[in-house]
Amino acid sequence: MPLRLISGMLRSSGNDAMLIMDTGMLNQFVLVTKQALLDVASPPRCDESRLQQHIQIFSNIASDKYDRGEVKPDGRVWITSDDIAKWKQLH
Repeated sequence: MPLRLISGMLRSSGNDAMLIMDTGMLNQFVLVTKQALLDVASPPRCDESRLQQHIQIFSNIASDKYDRGEVKPDGRVWITSDDIAKWKQLH
């Protein structure tokens, strides 16, 4: 079942972002790494506007990874620069 985005925000450290997504039964937390934010578009930026501009891409990647069972031991889905590179190859 696809995840549905509830909210997304850059964390106060500025090193990554967090998405909160709905599984239909509970909330799923998704971590978007700083490098993923930098790599999603050019010029590289890691800020709130970059996150919001591309939040649908991150949401789609998170949903696909969740459906494949790619959840880290801490219970979160992580989106990394490798995920962005794979997404770019497909689009």
